[in-house]
Amino acid sequence: MESRIDELVRKINLLEEELRKERELNRDILRELAVVRSILSLGSDVYKTSKKISLLSESLRAGPLAREITEILMTEGPLNISQLTNLLIEIRGKASRKTVAKKLRELMELGVVEIAEGKKSEKLFKVREDSSE
Repeated sequence: MESRIDELVRKINLLEEELRKERELNRDILRELAVVRSILSLGSDVYKTSKKISLLSESLRAGPLAREITEILMTEGPLNISQLTNLLIEIRGKASRKTVAKKLRELMELGVVEIAEGKKSEKLFKVREDSSE
């Protein structure tokens, strides 16, 4: 009976040792995954920032108003012409729907802005998401 108990104690010790090794391995894997996640997150942030810079520099071809429209759409999301015009009036002190519509057409031609899905017949504009660079 004593030898069986000793054998069980030995097996329990082996199991405990294996579990300790497994925990250490899991800790190492979790640490490495955290590093990879951080690197990917930074890479994603860099990509998004460079995309914004690229779109803003492209919008400058259509002038400072176009750049402001692009910045607003980047921060506010999809908006219609009236909403954009109102925000521009707050920022610049003046803006007209006609001028905003013209700049939006220019930005669409440059591939900076695209039409977004809105409620029913509402025409919303947003910064282009897909990149054809």
